[in-house]
Amino acid sequence: NDSMVGPKRAIPAAAPLLLLVLLAGPASALNTRHLAGRAPTPALIFRGGLGDIERRMIGKVGTYLSSASAGYIRLLQSAPVSTKVVTASTLATAGDVIAQKVSFDAAQKEQAPPARKRQTLRDWDLNRMFMFTAFGGFYTGAVQHVWFGILNAPAVARFLPAKGVVAQALARTLVNQFLAIPVLYYSIFYTWRGFCRAETPAETLTLARAEYWPTLKLNWAFWLPTQTLLFACAPVKYHVPGCSLLALVWGAVLSFVSMAKAPQDGAATAAAVGTGTRQPAPRQRERPWLLHRD
Repeated sequence: NDSMVGPKRAIPAAAPLLLLVLLAGPASALNTRHLAGRAPTPALIFRGGLGDIERRMIGKVGTYLSSASAGYIRLLQSAPVSTKVVTASTLATAGDVIAQKVSFDAAQKEQAPPARKRQTLRDWDLNRMFMFTAFGGFYTGAVQHVWFGILNAPAVARFLPAKGVVAQALARTLVNQFLAIPVLYYSIFYTWRGFCRAETPAETLTLARAEYWPTLKLNWAFWLPTQTLLFACAPVKYHVPGCSLLALVWGAVLSFVSMAKAPQDGAATAAAVGTGTRQPAPRQRERPWLLHRD
């Protein structure tokens, strides 16, 4: 995706979710010890020390995070497909919002100060946002729920040559990244994107041929290590939510990468790609890897 606020305002948009995930475990542990009457001493937490108020606040945060986590886990168990579809759709939407904001701000920086403006509703590409929301829910949420279940089935595990948790995780990642992603994922994505853009089949095929290989290489660079780690460390029920969260990080990172390479492209291209305002021929200069979520 490629349209967002510059880096300075995009980072806060993605950081809270990641921060909550990182703090969930430690905060929950602190809360457990506090409720048991064994709150950790200040020296064990921060050298500067924490008072009773701070410890109570940490305990409450831990309680809220624990409750939210427990509720989400219950939803994954009682309604796994619906929960994963909603999770994937929500994070796909968030990723596109970040990217559109980054792209818009990058385009504004190329303008002379008098010509700069604030982003309004008309500057958002709602069609593109819908495209990612629907695709994220369908492929990342629903299709990968089924596919990851097959990958982790005992019958499939017997056919994998690797032994051990990490080796099996790597084997499943390789099957996913070198079979499902090149064949299934990109076929569905390019077809869906062409439909949403009202492209002819010939236009869709031409763009797919131009974008496929560079996009796939970038995809492998990010997803081979991260997905292997996810498959090795997380139970199967967390694979789809984990991929959805990683896709949000992936989109934000690629938005910043594209901004670093964008200045020579000019403001017209960035504005056309990022805000949905049609220019005569923006697609040839569009950064295709910003239009993908795994």
